[in-house]
Amino acid sequence: MRSRVLRLAAHICFGAVLSCVAFGCGASAKVSVPRFSPQDASNRALEEFDANKDGVLDLVELAHCPPLKSCLKAADKDQDGLLSASEIADRLAFYVDTNKSGPTSIGLTVMLDGVARVGATVTLVPEKFLGPEFKTSSGVCDEVGQVYLYVEGGEVAGVFCGLYRVQISQLDAGGNETIAAKYNAQTTLGLEVAPDLRGSIELFLTSK
Repeated sequence: MRSRVLRLAAHICFGAVLSCVAFGCGASAKVSVPRFSPQDASNRALEEFDANKDGVLDLVELAHCPPLKSCLKAADKDQDGLLSASEIADRLAFYVDTNKSGPTSIGLTVMLDGVARVGATVTLVPEKFLGPEFKTSSGVCDEVGQVYLYVEGGEVAGVFCGLYRVQISQLDAGGNETIAAKYNAQTTLGLEVAPDLRGSIELFLTSK
């Protein structure tokens, strides 16, 4: 019962914080809007991941870019299971106007083996092809697995629309990583933060 009440209270609090972020409740901190060329970023993505140089990214190639793979359904306009440079550019262009309004608030919950890793740091790392102006956003898991993200620097809540690799890390007393490399140094987790994102994001991970 106590656990259920705690979770309910946390969800209410989480929603309140997200609302405050979304509508700027008393926030005075500012952060630079990342400027980038969707077409140039798309070309760089093809250069980096198009291994067979056929001008599109297939499922094998997208496996090396989890964030792009995560937006395949939304970006693949002709529904052929491939991403072309123009399709990627069109999807990236979708972020520009939203980012002008500042970081986007998202609800993010992370559970490992069904348990919240209290104190674990969750970092959203922007894909390099987006350019140097995109910053990481990070936060710490609470007792029910919820993460409040802040743009690099720790002052502005949220995350800019973009394509991110998700890294989850928690060190023991000796400074050793306690979470599998597939979730941090060699992460297989990708996330698109987009203007049409609906609802909260829940990541249910396993240690095996």
